[in-house]
Amino acid sequence: MKKERPLGETIAIQSWLRPALTHVGANKDYALFREQLEGVDGLLRGSHLESMAMDFAVVGFEGASVREQRARTRFALKALRVETLRMLLGNPAYRPFSRTVAASDLMADFCGVRRLDGIRGISKSVLERASKFFTAEQVRWMKQVLIEMCGEKDRAKEIGLTSPVATETCLVDTTCLEANIHFPIDWVLLRDVAGTLLKATKLIRQAGLRRRMPCEVEELARRMNRLCIEMTHTRRKEDARRARKRVLRKMKRLVKTIAGHARSHRDRLERDYARTEYSQGQARRIIERVDRMLAHVPTVIAQAHERIIGGRPVPSNRKILSVHEPDVQVIVRGKASREVEFGNTLFLAESPQGLILDWEMYRQKAPAEWRQLQDSIERQSAFDLSAPIGAAVGDRGFYAKSGQAELQDRQIYDAICPRDPAELKRRLQEVRFVRLQRRRGSTEARVAILKQRCARRLRCRSFGHRYQAVAWAILGHNLWVVARILQEQEKLRKAA
Repeated sequence: MKKERPLGETIAIQSWLRPALTHVGANKDYALFREQLEGVDGLLRGSHLESMAMDFAVVGFEGASVREQRARTRFALKALRVETLRMLLGNPAYRPFSRTVAASDLMADFCGVRRLDGIRGISKSVLERASKFFTAEQVRWMKQVLIEMCGEKDRAKEIGLTSPVATETCLVDTTCLEANIHFPIDWVLLRDVAGTLLKATKLIRQAGLRRRMPCEVEELARRMNRLCIEMTHTRRKEDARRARKRVLRKMKRLVKTIAGHARSHRDRLERDYARTEYSQGQARRIIERVDRMLAHVPTVIAQAHERIIGGRPVPSNRKILSVHEPDVQVIVRGKASREVEFGNTLFLAESPQGLILDWEMYRQKAPAEWRQLQDSIERQSAFDLSAPIGAAVGDRGFYAKSGQAELQDRQIYDAICPRDPAELKRRLQEVRFVRLQRRRGSTEARVAILKQRCARRLRCRSFGHRYQAVAWAILGHNLWVVARILQEQEKLRKAA
């Protein structure tokens, strides 16, 4: 029996065997970017995030062999660095990001995929697997550890900070993180359902499992496209309302026909998938996709009927916004650019130096903003920091009598902007209130910066994957902010 060696804490990484980076001269932007990556690299090592990633890698695999555990810990280090770099670059898609890293010695070196024999292990599939290697809770825990390292006096020196980051002031705001969906038009949902069912039916027929159909799948898709074009042109007609009703009735009949063919092919695949080249998992995935769309058929038909034929509004809590994203909410923002947005509410709490202290994204309709603030204070109270929360700053949406009482009980300075103009006029006489409210204006910019890290609209499907992507974006943002603080310290030290 072969004796296995213990895992230990050392993992063989060829950091000292990599060739030197290609010299790039007369390029200030490259020099600044390289300095930034070197700062983030030092933070990943000094803040124990790499150690945490290695520990998370073996959670649930304690009974695995030492070889498998070592492979997982090595991949965990790569996943941490790859996702951090991807968020620093604005969350690009996996394929172009793979090409970017493969073409850059600097980025490949940061990700740990550059060796003597070249750059390897940075394909699109590897990047997608890396983005989902850690759970959202584990990424949140790494973010908390980074905050504690920066905000605790003794631990801040371990990562090179001369003084801890100010965490006693909490500036809060909310925004809508939009989902990657089209504008929710009722009859377009019929097209979405029909298109997904036709694609699944085509996959089944291509595998050799066919049921009797009056025409090919492509012909049914062309019919649906013609009806969609006809529906868009009805507004130019004199009897536009009557024309829309007539086209919708045709679309309803066609969707029911498509659903019937998809159901029969789905049953055939479930019964005879062993005769196809699909594995059991692939067949199950197609069946689940068809079942999900078939469940939407009566609902989207009824919704379109109510709006177009019945002329009756559908309540927001019963309305389907997307057949692919069931957790999307209608969020009324009242902004000049758009009245409503479609996505999920994202709560953010930042420090005066721009570090995001806490966050939360809500699957369902978000509670009142003052309750979101109270929940955030509860979460931040568990942080191991030198200074507890001493002031809370927010706009009028966070103002509430109950919230004021809660802040007073916790001995937290209330710098929430009042709704009452007379009360606001009185508070503007306080120097501290004016200073904090003036700083609060920069929180809007912080929200915009974070959205740029998330690429505005997250491409990932399902709320769980979007939640995980936001966790990575905030961790990458905080590493970027701390790296900039360290750069400013170094400039001051050299200038002294």
